[in-house]
Amino acid sequence: MTFLFLYTELAGYSMDCFREHLRIHPEDSIHVVHYPINPEAPFQFNVPVGVVLHEKKKLGSEGIYDLIKQIRPSVILMSGWQDKDYLRLARMASKTYRFVLCLDNTWRNTWKQWLLLLPARFIVRSITRFCWVPGEPQKKYAVLLGFNPDNVFTGFYAANLQRYRDIATLAKSTDRPRRFLVVARYIPQKGYDILWKAFMALHKDGSNKWELWCAGTGSLYEHRIQFSGIRHLGFVQPNEMEYLISQTDVFVLPSRFEPWGVAVQEFAAAGMPLILSDAVNAHHAFLRHQGNGFLFKSGDAESLQDAMQTMMNASDAQLLKMGAISAELAGVYDSHAWSATLHKLASV
Repeated sequence: MTFLFLYTELAGYSMDCFREHLRIHPEDSIHVVHYPINPEAPFQFNVPVGVVLHEKKKLGSEGIYDLIKQIRPSVILMSGWQDKDYLRLARMASKTYRFVLCLDNTWRNTWKQWLLLLPARFIVRSITRFCWVPGEPQKKYAVLLGFNPDNVFTGFYAANLQRYRDIATLAKSTDRPRRFLVVARYIPQKGYDILWKAFMALHKDGSNKWELWCAGTGSLYEHRIQFSGIRHLGFVQPNEMEYLISQTDVFVLPSRFEPWGVAVQEFAAAGMPLILSDAVNAHHAFLRHQGNGFLFKSGDAESLQDAMQTMMNASDAQLLKMGAISAELAGVYDSHAWSATLHKLASV
């Protein structure tokens, strides 16, 4: 079979899913039309054999349509409906080729969503009957858009669990400070300012020996806070995660807005306790409050500070127990299940 993805940004977890699918189905091929690499997430991709990348800007709309006619894909998977070129192509080609809408939007009950609900229903239902989403919050939105629940598939964002499980087996040194870890872009939506505020408040009397490691880059990187105990690592490539995880203890994601958050599943699979804001929708699948970590109110530094303080008061045995629950929750689906769903979408 041949599959065509009309993407915006490429990501490491997407490559992992492609690689796993082609390991299982080496006779298949995957073509990916994508935007230029985002400078805020400068991944260095190891493109699997069987995957062909096409930069959207170089192809243009006509080039993408010519590609469709040339490769005659079994399924075309379109990332959202915001790209007008992709949407135009879908309207042109949906009578001949099977389209699947992939989205990570959630229903937030805003006036804008209510205003656009009927037009969105008309747009997406004129293209496809099938939708692939990360999890249950997105599935609820897809049903509101008019999709039959039986035609909405979950697990669109999936991690390479085995890689992170292998890292989890590495013994962590106890002869070092305990450390929080955040891996996210330095942009307002990620809530770094709230995290730094909470962390500094925990250090005001100088007794706290925990550190905070921050991995990422972005528009706010030049304005990053400089404080004892906070270490800014810059962008970290996927092949450097082994060291990062081996040197840290608790994963934190303080986002103000996070449609999903694949990193949550990855670090849960690595056996790390979690602290997540309630805006991180991956918490529905991978966090059990007071089980493998803590959920705090997005944008609330005091709520985050309380969660961090509770985590710092936990014993080694408690942290290990939370990490074990994280690893168990992470196994709900993976890149293998992603591959199975991709093939299913070609036959339903």
